[in-house]
Amino acid sequence: MQVVIRQIRCDATVDWSPGEYERTAVALEPAAQVAVEALRLRQGEQVLDVACGTGNAALAAARAGAKVVAVDLAPRLVEVARARLDAEGFGDGRGIVLQGDATALPVGEAAFDAAVSVFGVIFARPAQSAVDELVRAVRPGGRIVVTSWVAEGPIHEYGRMVREAIESVAPPDSSPPTPPPLAWGDPAVLRELFAACAVVEVVEHELPFRGASPEAWVEEQTRYHPVWLAARAAVPADRWDDLQAQALAHFRAANEDPAAFRTTSRYLLARVRR
Repeated sequence: MQVVIRQIRCDATVDWSPGEYERTAVALEPAAQVAVEALRLRQGEQVLDVACGTGNAALAAARAGAKVVAVDLAPRLVEVARARLDAEGFGDGRGIVLQGDATALPVGEAAFDAAVSVFGVIFARPAQSAVDELVRAVRPGGRIVVTSWVAEGPIHEYGRMVREAIESVAPPDSSPPTPPPLAWGDPAVLRELFAACAVVEVVEHELPFRGASPEAWVEEQTRYHPVWLAARAAVPADRWDDLQAQALAHFRAANEDPAAFRTTSRYLLARVRR
């Protein structure tokens, strides 16, 4: 597979290398499979996986017979994705993993038949630059699929609580907090972002997150999820303890499975025709 390498530009708000994001990525595998199926791949097509994380979508596309290039900004996740592709025999040119920024992809123009991003490119800023890069990388007539969280539900609400906690301890003379990501969970926003493309179809799906108990799930996120680790580093210890107590009460109340733990998040799948 021929890949044109462009200069890497790093511009991230959260470092996704710390912790073990692969634990969360396991729960996202069903969404990656749905996203790749929506591409309707044909044997031998060239596919780009942007903000690939641990390589869920890249693997699904390779298994479907595509030749895959995956890109992620986090160095450790690049290695994880590369190792997963190699372990299944796709490291022979059918699966390449590069470090790169979603807003400045290290690939050539119109180099791919299709592109996918599963809960990845939605964290890139500025959002329009990331979308423009997706469009640039796909040939005319090609397909793009992006999944994005709907801004509601227990996990989203906890994220809002964390953001408010971080802002509450910021020094008065500090620079303004990083603005939240664009509302990717709004179909109208998705259609506006991809306005330059011929067709934009948006469908809603659901994805459950499970654990042995609310306590066990919160403990796992606290110990291993990069975003939770970043929040813990930003909030004083006493405030963090209060926040964790709030989190437990929040997820206990939202628990959908009295015998264990389950919470369901809604997401959108946008299928775009270049």
